[in-house]
Amino acid sequence: MTTDLHLRNRDQDVAQDQQVMFTEGITVYDGAEYIDSDKTIRNRLISNRNKDLLRAIFVEFLGTLIYVFISTNPNFLLAPGFVLTSLMVAFGKISGGHFNPAITLAVSISSGFSKTTIFYPIAQIIGGIAGAGLTKAVHFSFEDHSHYRTVLDRSVEPEYGIICEGLITFILVITYLMSIIDKRNKDSSMSPIAIGFVVAANHFATFRVTGGSMNPARSFGPVVCMSNTQINHIIWKYHYVYWVGPTAGSIIAAVVYRFILSTETSCCINC
Repeated sequence: MTTDLHLRNRDQDVAQDQQVMFTEGITVYDGAEYIDSDKTIRNRLISNRNKDLLRAIFVEFLGTLIYVFISTNPNFLLAPGFVLTSLMVAFGKISGGHFNPAITLAVSISSGFSKTTIFYPIAQIIGGIAGAGLTKAVHFSFEDHSHYRTVLDRSVEPEYGIICEGLITFILVITYLMSIIDKRNKDSSMSPIAIGFVVAANHFATFRVTGGSMNPARSFGPVVCMSNTQINHIIWKYHYVYWVGPTAGSIIAAVVYRFILSTETSCCINC
């Protein structure tokens, strides 16, 4: 009986030794420890970061596509603001919800340049072309659609168009930075609503002046889709307004944001 008990205990010990156990960074198999090397852990982290980056780039492409599609098909002027609010809620946690090269530029200036500085605008521009292409596909008379392409009013000179686009882009970007990037508001559920309201208000106020773009990707996509040798001299004539204005407004907003942060830090130190 004693021998049987001894054999039974021995079999239990062997079974326990043959179990596979996983711990953080360590794999135990058959009683031997296999410790992941620093290189293996680093490769896993790089792989995860690359997956996150690809996911964010795709979201920026998809979000910009949807935004441009809706913006070029509005039945009322507040549509861009409404759809942007929805996109911010749906995709904001994945990519930051830029959907605009001007916002990506401002975030890079204020928070530091990274891979997103290059890849986000590329995805946004391609998304803008795709969104405008969808509008072209579903509207047979898209050339006559007054909302399809952002254009200067006949009475507006290009320099005033640049000032207008720069101003409304500044308002949009500073709102984004203070709502999404600033650590005090970044987790607020009201941030997407604030951004959507700003887009809707800016678009409503300046639609008959410049089209209320605030977004180079939104303006670039329709022009690319409309391009042909007969009208290129018309549709591309003042297109630079929709790059120069938003770029200038974005840079100024980023500088003002950094100034606000530095001023607040100084005040806290003095206190």
